Amino acid sequence: MRTFYVSAFVAMILLINGCTVKFAYNQLDWLVPWYVSDYLEMDSKQGAFFDKRLKDYLDWHRRSQLPQYASFLRNVAKGVGDGLTEQEVAMYRSQTEKIARALVDRLAPDVIALFANATDTQLDALLHSLDDESERLREKSVEVTLQQQRQERVEDVIGAIERWTGSLTDKQEAQVAAWGVQYQPVEKEFYQSGVAWQAEFSQVLGMRGDFKPYSARFHRLLTTSDFGWSKTFEEKMQKNKQSLSQLYFDLDKSFTGKQRRRIIETLNEYADDFDQLAKQG
Repeated sequence: MRTFYVSAFVAMILLINGCTVKFAYNQLDWLVPWYVSDYLEMDSKQGAFFDKRLKDYLDWHRRSQLPQYASFLRNVAKGVGDGLTEQEVAMYRSQTEKIARALVDRLAPDVIALFANATDTQLDALLHSLDDESERLREKSVEVTLQQQRQERVEDVIGAIERWTGSLTDKQEAQVAAWGVQYQPVEKEFYQSGVAWQAEFSQVLGMRGDFKPYSARFHRLLTTSDFGWSKTFEEKMQKNKQSLSQLYFDLDKSFTGKQRRRIIETLNEYADDFDQLAKQG
């Protein structure tokens, strides 16, 4: 768990896969607490604090971030219409990572403050839940064959692309399958980094009686996206990023007119939704 609070927010945004952006976004004020309650059962005072900080966060996000998302998506739509270059694919990936960092940077102080007032009983239950989650991850992704890992990643990529393009052609699916052969499995390293992160998280929580060092160490943990990464993990992740960017670039050259139009229409529809949501604030 890099931070379940961030994950909660991102997970709720990703409900756009199952319903409209506007509907999902406008339900975040209760969806996020509902998700978080699976990990941390708060008393009335903590709940009031959480609700206030969440409201402030959602107001900030609606006002300052959604217009940026709309602009970003329209730029991507224009790039898709003109045909993407390798440099543009890399640039869009970098901008996406920047967007994610902004979420964490803004959220970190609230997470730190929330846990500072948690009880030992609450945190014991939280850590127990994280242990269970970690074990499920190990069973699901680590104890599988290399062939299974690569096949799952191929299916994930095809599913992600088809949400924007509609059905891929046989040739395009073959391109993704060829990428899968190059995929460097990182499931084991990801699990190990999660174990290291959770160990640090547990130690940080034990420091909450002394707020200044607790806050500084917790902030570093929350904002260090590669915490616990081994050199092997870093190298594999870099190779996977490069090969995935190349795959997207190669696929872009093969998109049919119908696929390209659907991508552009979907991007612009999401951009319009974000603009409308921003104006509701």
